[in-house]
Amino acid sequence: MSSAQRSAPSPADAQPRRPPRRRLRRPGWRDPRLAGGLVLIGASVALGSWAVSAAAQTEQLYVLTQDVAPGTDLTADGVLSLIDAHPGTAAYVAAGDLSDDAVATRSLHAGELLPAGAVGSASDLELRAVVLDVASGLPAAAGAGDVVDLWQLPATQATAQDAGSAEVVAQGLLISSVGQTGSSLIGGTNVQVEVLVPQDAVAKVLTAVGAAGPLVLVPTGQGQ
Repeated sequence: MSSAQRSAPSPADAQPRRPPRRRLRRPGWRDPRLAGGLVLIGASVALGSWAVSAAAQTEQLYVLTQDVAPGTDLTADGVLSLIDAHPGTAAYVAAGDLSDDAVATRSLHAGELLPAGAVGSASDLELRAVVLDVASGLPAAAGAGDVVDLWQLPATQATAQDAGSAEVVAQGLLISSVGQTGSSLIGGTNVQVEVLVPQDAVAKVLTAVGAAGPLVLVPTGQGQ
């Protein structure tokens, strides 16, 4: 056998050698990827705990169960109820923070949270509540919070010669509530209406109440 034949490489020797396989190492505690993952998990747990805690923290606030006009006694039965709300609603009155003589200082609507800025003391208001037996009824759209003028009609028993004419008694009165309906002396309906009268006009209104002429409220188209 020649030397050329002895030195010929075998087929196995002719194939290229594969590089050695690298073994994957498990990430250690100092691996930044593992540390970042742990931070994200911790933040998610903390955020979830905060959300659950915030949802569980509520406070009770007053809410209107009916429409009210300025001067309405807020402590009367059926005017307010309580509702659970989240903290941070300092603009509204919380349960237990309502004084015994609290009244509304402006018109409020049913379902509305009671604003702290709409509550005052009855002694601070210059309005007085007077109940009137109003002849001829009220327009269907008239109600609590509407501004009206009070008129007095001539007495029904007066003769044509001394009957006189209708006169304005007071202007800018606020309807507080509308009560029962009955029969009017001049025909039609007679409605009991509670109005809020400025203190300086109370005497004139009461004088008209005691007079013989029927009283009529005329809406001005304004509201508080």
